[in-house]
Amino acid sequence: MWPAGSRTSSLTVNAMSGDRRLITIVTPCFNAAATLQATLASVAAQGYPNVEHIVIDGGSIDGTLDILARTAGISYVSEPDSGRAEAANKGVRLGSGEIIGWLNADDTYEQGALQAVADAFADPADPLWVTGYCRIVDADGVEIRRAVTWYKNFLLRHYSLSLYLTQNFVPDPATFVRRHVLDEVGLLDQNYKISHDYDMWLRVARLGDPVVLRRYQSRFSMSEGTLSMSGFERQFDEHARIARRRGKGHQVPVAVNMVMSRLIVLVYRSLRLVRRLR
Repeated sequence: MWPAGSRTSSLTVNAMSGDRRLITIVTPCFNAAATLQATLASVAAQGYPNVEHIVIDGGSIDGTLDILARTAGISYVSEPDSGRAEAANKGVRLGSGEIIGWLNADDTYEQGALQAVADAFADPADPLWVTGYCRIVDADGVEIRRAVTWYKNFLLRHYSLSLYLTQNFVPDPATFVRRHVLDEVGLLDQNYKISHDYDMWLRVARLGDPVVLRRYQSRFSMSEGTLSMSGFERQFDEHARIARRRGKGHQVPVAVNMVMSRLIVLVYRSLRLVRRLR
């Protein structure tokens, strides 16, 4: 049931057909007026006929609600929450789709992403989850960190559970899962401030490998002030703890994760020190 203060557009209601390939996109947001329109537009521009876009707002005061109120084809709730994980979980519970994806309020989909996902899930092999490539862009939408993207794409092409336990290379905005899988493994763990997605996808990964689409599915925005940058050290500490928790029977990959997490943090500390000294 939708809580008081929410809105469901008629277009979204008509999409709730019960079709197994109904895709629910959940967008958690808070004070996202500067970026939200581009995110909403990237979903609307997909042209995929059976999509349900749910925005869970944490009580924004910057104009975000004005954007949501005038945007057709979405459903939204605005009420205080504890952060991204709680909001994302709430959106899943409110949704109707058999296929679930998350798109943050400063990220966007590449054209054709949802159709590619629907086609992958329609395969007779009946995959549990699907992922693909993701570009990293700055606040102006310019692609950055191409070497990092190339490296992650390389790891995705050679995916295995053991490899995934060594580091987090599955891009959350490009990843989709069947609802019944989430019913089995559970939703995002709110005890993790930043890396709750890695924890959840590792739980899904224990059930089976994803279908990896060798195409760009999304754009992840990374700029100074975002959670991914400001909480960098905490992020990799959580990665190592999550790998230990979810890596039963894979002691070597878990140990590699611990070493790599510490090494990456050391490298970034050094790079920031060099920039400050210039």
